[in-house]
Amino acid sequence: MKNVIRRLKILLGFFILLTFISILTLAITHQTPIEAKQIITLCTYRSEAVYDYTAILKPNLIYNNKTLLRPGEGPIYTKITKEVNLTLTYDFEASLQAQTEITYSLKASLKTSAWTYPLYSIPPTKTSHTPITIELNPINKAELDTIKNKLDSETGVSSTQYVVEISPTFSIKANTSEGIINQVFNPVLTVKFTKTEQGEIILIEDLIQTKSGAMRRTETDILEDVINQRYASYALSAVSTVGLAVSAFLYMRRRPLESPERKLEKILSPYKDFIIETVQHNLPRESKIVNVDSIKDIGKTSEILAKPILLIRKPKPTLMVIDQDVIYKYEINLET
Repeated sequence: MKNVIRRLKILLGFFILLTFISILTLAITHQTPIEAKQIITLCTYRSEAVYDYTAILKPNLIYNNKTLLRPGEGPIYTKITKEVNLTLTYDFEASLQAQTEITYSLKASLKTSAWTYPLYSIPPTKTSHTPITIELNPINKAELDTIKNKLDSETGVSSTQYVVEISPTFSIKANTSEGIINQVFNPVLTVKFTKTEQGEIILIEDLIQTKSGAMRRTETDILEDVINQRYASYALSAVSTVGLAVSAFLYMRRRPLESPERKLEKILSPYKDFIIETVQHNLPRESKIVNVDSIKDIGKTSEILAKPILLIRKPKPTLMVIDQDVIYKYEINLET
């Protein structure tokens, strides 16, 4: 019999552990998504604007009477420069073959901190050919100074610095096998007349500007491995639950009943420090007996009165607290 009980305990412990593992597996598999999103690039595209200039110089010593200055050949000194000729070249590229329509326009302005004056503009123009080359109006400081001085006189301000801002706009519409590309590109160029450690120069920066984009599609993949893991966790949970229920039922049926003495020890264990066991006790005559409802009530009574709890085991376990002619009594029922 003892071997059977021991085996049932082992079996019960095994299914308790298996149930814990199955619950943990179930939680992990449900935290793992069954779908994975994948972003696929269908087409990439790129707009590029390249500004180029040629500075026409007066006779000079610093460049050994050189008459033309190109990008990267040195600073454009204001006092030896007649004018600066500018060109803008625009190109559009896509990774897929596309039927492209480009609408472009341009505005050039003279700007100070106080006012803005439109110099010239190019109206909207449509084309399907690239690259697009635009000849911009020359930058002539003498002419710009005349305009600037007149505007300062009219507005009543005195501007020390000004810039020329060239603002083109390219609107691209391209039909591809994967859809339509729509892009707006505004590569602004600023020509500054400024003083630096190098001297008074015309500063032209950001000669090459680009803007890239892509057409993308999001696809959802079903992760079959995760779904199979979930099904496996369901099966494991079912097996462990049934096994736990059966093993618990068999163990409860086969386990030996607890002896009355063991039951009594468990009931009395919280109050063992306050209990004095006696075989019998002669109760005072004309004593008043108060039956309490629970062992907790006896414990409270003992604590309040600072009296010990007397235990009489036979014929029926009884706890008593005696206070002169009043007896507080509780009979323990071991059958429940």
